[in-house]
Amino acid sequence: MGAPACSGIDAGVEYPSDLPDIDRYLLTPENGADPSLTLGEFKVGPETCQGIDTHPVTQKLSPDDLSRFLAAQGAGSVAPKLARSNLYWFDFPSSDKSFVRLRLAVLEDAKGATQDLHNALLQHGPGWWGVHRSNLAVLAPKASLREAMAFAIKHKLVCWGVFTYAGNDDAYVVPGPYAEL
Repeated sequence: MGAPACSGIDAGVEYPSDLPDIDRYLLTPENGADPSLTLGEFKVGPETCQGIDTHPVTQKLSPDDLSRFLAAQGAGSVAPKLARSNLYWFDFPSSDKSFVRLRLAVLEDAKGATQDLHNALLQHGPGWWGVHRSNLAVLAPKASLREAMAFAIKHKLVCWGVFTYAGNDDAYVVPGPYAEL
């Protein structure tokens, strides 16, 4: 008898149906067209973030920094809701009555944000994803890799932070225009 398959915690979330087709935004690691949508086999092309500053940020950020970025990208009135002292919710409308809730954790520094996101992805399991920038870590609910990339591309989260996706055995960074050392 084989081992049970790994599956992430089901968030019970429906992502919006108006997500973009991501194929035109992705490249092979060698900058070729038509990459396989498999972890390690693609990256986000630079034209995805045209006109957006993707330089690494080293100063501490606040939830308002993410709010301003999202507003500038046309996300509407997605505002942070305080969940506890260092944790905020960002609710993106999905359908008439539902939403996609992103969790924003405010940490002491970039190392803490990177570690927090990595740990959260491993705890939640395959399909969960997120981005981190400076001292902020955003965790998003479980989605297929295509759906997660489409949501992150639509709202330019791949331009705002380092995109990371939970696989069966680890969390994987998808190379893109924004990177931190």
